[in-house]
Amino acid sequence: MDEASLANLPQQVSDYYEKGLEAIKRENFGYAVELFSSALALKQDFAEARFYLWLSLWEQQRHHPNIFKLVAGKILALVNMMGGISLQKTGKTWEAIYQFEKAMKSDPGNTAILNAIADCFLSEGETLNAVKILEGVPMINNKDYKTLKKLAGLYRKLENYEKARAFYKAALQANPGDMDAEHGIKELDAIKTLIKGSFDQ
Repeated sequence: MDEASLANLPQQVSDYYEKGLEAIKRENFGYAVELFSSALALKQDFAEARFYLWLSLWEQQRHHPNIFKLVAGKILALVNMMGGISLQKTGKTWEAIYQFEKAMKSDPGNTAILNAIADCFLSEGETLNAVKILEGVPMINNKDYKTLKKLAGLYRKLENYEKARAFYKAALQANPGDMDAEHGIKELDAIKTLIKGSFDQ
């Protein structure tokens, strides 16, 4: 997150966020979870805090694996996922996000949960929140070419063509011969040529 964006945050939110990043560096993931949760309680649309909350949960699970917690977490996540899907179908998107995030806390390595959260954000026009949470998916599974293409399309929508191209390339590596990814790269190359042309004149 750049300095200007950080300066625009309420002081308390900014403090929680910066302390959370420090806690991750020290591998104090439990404390990082608390800090990013506190930041989100004050600013629900804080995309970076949501990403780092997920990352802290995932790293905590990877560094301190507990088979009983893993199994119980998957069961609890499934229950919360079902609740989230039900709420989403009735148009209660923010309540669904809350349920899906509870599922994420129980099973942070489940890419279906991250996709469900992202889809909710997209339905609310919260593209940046969707993108940030989806960036966790290739960290868990870099062969998930569908999510890689989804990220490429979203970055293209945000006019971040370099990142869009990088994700299309990653999708092509994960699924060689993927026509959508090839087409996406060609379109981005054409856009780059047009943009360069407009600057050259």
